[in-house]
Amino acid sequence: MAVYRSESRRRPILVLLVVTSLVLITISGSSGVVRSVRSAARDVVAPLQRGVRSAFRPVADVFDGVAEVGDLRAENARLRARVSRLEGSLSKERAIGQEVGNLEQLLDLPNIEDATGVAARVVGGPPGNFERTIVLNKGAAQGLVVGMPVVSGTEALVGKVTATSRSTATVTLIDSPGLGVGVRTEKSKDQAITQGRSGDRLMRLNFLGNPRADISVGELVFTAGTDGAAYPPDLAVGRVASIDRNRGDLDPDIFVAPVVDLDALVFVKALHWPPRAGG
Repeated sequence: MAVYRSESRRRPILVLLVVTSLVLITISGSSGVVRSVRSAARDVVAPLQRGVRSAFRPVADVFDGVAEVGDLRAENARLRARVSRLEGSLSKERAIGQEVGNLEQLLDLPNIEDATGVAARVVGGPPGNFERTIVLNKGAAQGLVVGMPVVSGTEALVGKVTATSRSTATVTLIDSPGLGVGVRTEKSKDQAITQGRSGDRLMRLNFLGNPRADISVGELVFTAGTDGAAYPPDLAVGRVASIDRNRGDLDPDIFVAPVVDLDALVFVKALHWPPRAGG
């Protein structure tokens, strides 16, 4: 308690001393006595000024640090925005590059059995869940007619034109129920027909003359190209996905998957087939 009272007495004295020193510093005059008193007052106040500056320096440093953090956050936000813009541009360039590559494949397709064609973009899907069709952005005005085979950029059959308007065409896909495609097997060359099935992307393979034909999973089937066929020969149609021979005397169940993803078509080519006279 004695220490506390002693400190309480010293504080007014210290305040009085500081005030007196400040007054003396500001006193005008040029006599030796005044200069000596003023110098002594400065000596008294100087340590107090240094103490005040030292006491407030951490506070100033804190404010400086806050300002620097704010600048860093703003710069970080600018950099993030720039990265986002660059990523968006890169994604767009990749998408465009894929479409250009697909279109180049179609334009570079050699004439298939002298069949010329029209490249078109897929602009729509089926109006309902039970139809397997796509809509193209070209139609009768560009020479598309019902019955034209439609292929992908890899010369795989995807379907045929089943309806046209002046500026659009509807293509029924090869896995559509009721659409059959005459094919031959890759190894044994046996003749068969693929048949689309309702609610399934796999097509059933029905052999014409040899139900016990030698065929294996992974084998390709191609358009047969027989006389009067609706499709040019040797177009890839599908790949054998499964074979079930455990059916006694019944024909085996053989299912074929389309070689291209029919749900991800972007560009296709409709072929003039049979070839038109004079071209």
